[in-house]
Amino acid sequence: MEPIVDYLILEDLLVKHIKQAMPDLKAVMTAMDLSKVSEGSKVEPAAHVIYLGDEVGEGASSQGGTGAAQVVTQIWMVVLVVKFAGTVTTGKGNREKAGPLIAQLLKALCGWQPVDGEVRVPLTTLRRTHAPKVGYDKGFAYYPYAFKTTHVLLGKS
Repeated sequence: MEPIVDYLILEDLLVKHIKQAMPDLKAVMTAMDLSKVSEGSKVEPAAHVIYLGDEVGEGASSQGGTGAAQVVTQIWMVVLVVKFAGTVTTGKGNREKAGPLIAQLLKALCGWQPVDGEVRVPLTTLRRTHAPKVGYDKGFAYYPYAFKTTHVLLGKS
C-alpha cells in the first residue's frame, strides 16, 4: 500500500460519498466532536462526519524494524440526525424515520473503498466498529456509526 499524502483526506470523501448515496438528507456536514453535533443540529435529516482519532499497532509487524513505517487505523464516525416531535416521550417516531436512513447509510459505507474522483485513495475499505450509544434530546435523535480504515504512515527513514 502506498503512503497517504493528506492525512485527513477521508473527511471530504465521506461527505461527498454520503451526499451521493443519500440524496434525501438535507445536509451532510463535519463536526469537531459529538457535542458539536447536538449543539448545531437544526437541520434534519442530516449526517455529521467526525474524525475520532487513530489506533496504532505495536510491534515489528505494525511499525517495521525502526518504526519509520507504521500501520495506522483511523476511526471516523457518522452521526445521523433526525427529528420527529410527535413521539418525544417514546422516541418511536424518530426510530421509524431513522430506520430506512440507517439502512442506506450502512449500505453506502460498510465495505466502501474510498476514491478521489477516479483515483483510489491509499486507505483500506471501511469496516464498522463500536460507536457511542444513540442519544435523544428535545425531539432530535442522534444515531452514531463508527468506521475504521487503515493506511501506511511513512516517517523518517
